[in-house]
Amino acid sequence: MAPGGGTIEVRFVGHATALLELGGVRVLTDPFLRSRLGPLVRHGPVPLPADLGADVVVISHGHPDHFDRRSLEALPGTPVLVAPRGLGLRCRRARPDSEVIELDAGETTRVHGLTIQAVPAQHWISPGAPRAKPLGFVLDAGPRVYFAGDTGRFDAMPAAAGQVDLALLPIWTWGPHLGPGHLGPRTAALVAADLAPAVVVPIHWGTLYPRHLHRVWERPLREPGDRFAAFARSLAPDVDVRVLRPGEATSIALPGRSRGLDMQDLRSGDGNAGRSRPEPG
Repeated sequence: MAPGGGTIEVRFVGHATALLELGGVRVLTDPFLRSRLGPLVRHGPVPLPADLGADVVVISHGHPDHFDRRSLEALPGTPVLVAPRGLGLRCRRARPDSEVIELDAGETTRVHGLTIQAVPAQHWISPGAPRAKPLGFVLDAGPRVYFAGDTGRFDAMPAAAGQVDLALLPIWTWGPHLGPGHLGPRTAALVAADLAPAVVVPIHWGTLYPRHLHRVWERPLREPGDRFAAFARSLAPDVDVRVLRPGEATSIALPGRSRGLDMQDLRSGDGNAGRSRPEPG
């Protein structure tokens, strides 16, 4: 398969959870599978863990809408968990039979032939949450996917134009207001212009919302996907935007490309880029 070619299957499960298949490897991002989280309730279908069997689970950070022990415990099989350094103990408690790999920004590992590089994210750590630095991940199996996790826009974000095939970009938060350390529809469209991937699927929207608030104020729940698409048409007109509602899926067929992704564009600038971890046996 030519570099960057192939097919990527994407299912937007909801919030920051997506099920990907690329290069024959199934990857689940930030699994949150429950119907509620404190005062937040889920909109859209509640996923069945049995339908989300994965070879690899990547976890971007320790906030409870991204790292949920009960959701991890419910997953079938023994997926390899890849998480920020400092979150490994909690991952092992949730999945004692699974391999857990901790990474810092700039470090790389290989799992089932899939190359996974941790890249920086700009997000805050709430009091009481694990002190693990939030990350994004680049997944490379020929087709290349950037899962941004939860982040704001910052200068060191990936800028290798045209060399990321699919970007999963967060475009909102879990409530009516957009706080710091998050992308909104317009800033996410600017990031899409920076990356110039073949396809963007917006995530982190349309799923979790304060109980009953949608009855009087539903626009922040329902509209971010369409607003992002509208901004992207103006700011990143060459990018194919696939707006999926929770539970929807798409198949992305990609042409081959002559150049690979330059991971130096994704480094944190702290000299850690290029460090690698061995592939699990």
